[in-house]
Amino acid sequence: MIPWEEKLSIWRGMPTETAEEILWADNYYREELVPLALKRFAKRYENKQFPDYYGMILLLGSSWEDLAFNVGLLSPQNIHVICRKEDMPAYRHLVDNLQLEEDRCLCTTIPEDGVSVLYHVIKKQHDIWDSMGKSAVDITGGDAVMLPAAAMAAAVFDMDVYRLSFEREAKSRKHKPGTERMIRIESVQPFLAP
Repeated sequence: MIPWEEKLSIWRGMPTETAEEILWADNYYREELVPLALKRFAKRYENKQFPDYYGMILLLGSSWEDLAFNVGLLSPQNIHVICRKEDMPAYRHLVDNLQLEEDRCLCTTIPEDGVSVLYHVIKKQHDIWDSMGKSAVDITGGDAVMLPAAAMAAAVFDMDVYRLSFEREAKSRKHKPGTERMIRIESVQPFLAP
C-alpha cells in the first residue's frame, strides 16, 4: 500500500497541461485521495458525539467532494441537495460515491438569483422533516449569495449549520486532502431569549 504522503506527492506531480492529463489527475484525486481523506476525517472525529439527523440540506457547487466529508460523518437519514442545473453531475457523484440510497436523496435545482426559491425549498423541507426528527444544513458548497441565505433560513428554523473548512492547492484549486475540518456554527437561538 502506498503511504498517504506519497499519494499526495504523486497527485501534485501529475501533469495537467492537456484535457486528458487533467482527467487523469482528477480521477486519481477522486479514486485514490478522497477515499483516504474521508477515512482520516472520520477517524479524527470518531470520539465526538453528534446529533442524529433525520435530514440534512446541502448546498452543492461543482465539487461533490467538499460535501462528502460532513455528510459521510454525520450520516443523516435523508439529504436534500440544492444546486444549480449545471452542478447536477456533482450531485450524481455525491450519491454514487457515498453509496446513498436513492429514495433518501432529493435534489432541487435553483436559478442563480434564486434566494426566494432557496428559502421556499428550505422551509418546505424543514416542515416535512421537523415532525420526524432533527435536521441540519451544510453550507459548504454555497456561493456568495446562497451561503448566507441558507444560514439565515437555518437560524429561523433552528437547524444546525455545518461548513467544511480546508486549505486549497495552489495548482489545481482543489481542496488539499487531509486539511479538512468540520465547523459547526453555533445557533443564534440562545441569544434570542429575553
